[in-house]
Amino acid sequence: MEELTFDKELGDSEIVKKAYDFGSKAHSGQLRASGEPYFTHCVETAKILKELKLDNNTIAAALLHDVLEDTSVTYNDLKREFGKSVADMVEGVTKINILGKKTLRTNNIETIRKMLMSASNDIRVMLIKIADRLHNMRTIDRLENERRRKFSRTTLDIYATLAYRLGLISIKCELEDLAFRTLEPEIYNDFKQKVSKTKKMREKEINNIIKDLDKELKKHNLDVKVYGRPKHFYSIYRKMKLKNVDFNRVYDLIGLRVITKTVEECYEVLGVIHNFYQPINNRLKDYIANPKPNFYQSLHTGVVTDVGQVIEVQMRTKEMDEIADEGVAAHWRYKGSSGDKFDKSLSWLKQILDFSNDHPSKFMRTLKVDLFGDNIFVFTPKGDVIELPSKATPVDFAYAVHSDVGEKCSGSRVNGRFVSLRYELHTGDVIEILTSKSHRPSRDWLKFVRSSKALNKIRNSLKMYQGIPAKNVKIIRKEDVISNDILYVEGLKGFDVKFSACCDPLPGDRVLGYVNKMKNKVTVHTYNCKSLGKIKKELVVMQWMKNFNKELKLNIYALDRVGLFADVLNTVSSTGTNISLAKAKSIDDFHAECILNIKFDGIEHLREIIERVHKIADVKRVRIE
Repeated sequence: MEELTFDKELGDSEIVKKAYDFGSKAHSGQLRASGEPYFTHCVETAKILKELKLDNNTIAAALLHDVLEDTSVTYNDLKREFGKSVADMVEGVTKINILGKKTLRTNNIETIRKMLMSASNDIRVMLIKIADRLHNMRTIDRLENERRRKFSRTTLDIYATLAYRLGLISIKCELEDLAFRTLEPEIYNDFKQKVSKTKKMREKEINNIIKDLDKELKKHNLDVKVYGRPKHFYSIYRKMKLKNVDFNRVYDLIGLRVITKTVEECYEVLGVIHNFYQPINNRLKDYIANPKPNFYQSLHTGVVTDVGQVIEVQMRTKEMDEIADEGVAAHWRYKGSSGDKFDKSLSWLKQILDFSNDHPSKFMRTLKVDLFGDNIFVFTPKGDVIELPSKATPVDFAYAVHSDVGEKCSGSRVNGRFVSLRYELHTGDVIEILTSKSHRPSRDWLKFVRSSKALNKIRNSLKMYQGIPAKNVKIIRKEDVISNDILYVEGLKGFDVKFSACCDPLPGDRVLGYVNKMKNKVTVHTYNCKSLGKIKKELVVMQWMKNFNKELKLNIYALDRVGLFADVLNTVSSTGTNISLAKAKSIDDFHAECILNIKFDGIEHLREIIERVHKIADVKRVRIE
């Protein structure tokens, strides 16, 4: 029992010894499929958590994690013997009963929900369950083949992902490789043979690079530790599939890690490495200044040696290295379970639980997006990190920043360039959201957003903003089309489209058209325009053209002054807009009109142009023709 004794600074280990004796007696006579005493599994689970240096109560709970389910011991027995904290953890693990023999399907949602609910109360419940799964995977060979495959699929789908989200990278990698060995045995064994054949040569190559780099760093008085990062088989397999390349292309990349004493040394090491080797463009990632939501901090760079060998280097402090490897467990030791940073890192869990009362199929979609999807990490203009699902769009980003930003989102810039709201974001992008007070979410957004938060907020807003009573909005036959090139409405033909001066609709706004058949004209208003309340006649729903590649005329009305025309041209040009025609004229002694023919990259871009022009001093109105 000595090896389970925790460090004295982490508390009295008597509770661990007591839990060992209690659990051993409770499971007496029970055997595993291997023929070993069942309690050996509980001991091995506790050992895994001991390696993570978790507190004694957690180790005790791990030793007892199966007594409520498999023995006659009750919750009150545990509470009386070990206190409420340990009893609650054991009860939380027992309630989960995670998925067992089944894979990720809708009828398993309640078990997933229970697991997440338990984890939200005490994250250590999830840590115990992950350790329990890891030991079961290490001893999975005793199970029959079909059960082994289902067990491994669940491990890959759920447990490895949860381990990653909690920053338990070593455990995540081991779970993936153990599952991969069962699910793809031929590929796994092929990888194993290839690695074995080149192992000695590769170790020599890596050691030579480490020796050269270590020598160079010591020249700069940097006393650091440099070592190689082994690649696990499943990560190689995933990269091969993702990039459609062979084994050697992935395996030949050398990964190094440099452990420093201080944060300042991380940046000093980076400078030395970039001078010693040739840096690769766009490979520098600063996760020290901008940590990932699962606590991960490190500097990443890619370089090429004199002989053309590509090296990926990570630089971080000892504390960062422990947190990178052990995630929430290490953070628990360093920072404790309280604090904004700790709470923020588990925001993904809270977000999922916000929708846990949804219909099972809807909750399943949320789960797949927020938990099991591959995530990207993007930045606000101030450098804050936002985590989003893969293939997320600026609209997802806007809602992640704040619901109000999402509601009023009218356009976006990514890395300084105007993009469509449908644009697919990538890790490292810097996103700026353009907003308008008059803007409302569009039903079209539901077709391309990826995050559950955006999907749910948009649906709620669409219900709220039903806008004009249905009796005033005419359902029109899909025959003719009326259009002024950027706006159209199905059902009418040959009508002129004018923009109302009372609400000045901007491109992308939700709009309705007031039809005046006597004048062959449709006047465009925003959905929430107060003037519509006075209109008793029929209104038509109008749509903005999604794709637009023709020139458009902008008429800009302003108070006349020196420099007005130059300000207009500079403002429009600064948005990356092509101007094919530009002229200005005085209307009277006090007013002027600037006329521009422009070509732009979609409705969001046009909206930004108009909003920017509106901000020019003395500009009173901008009209589209």
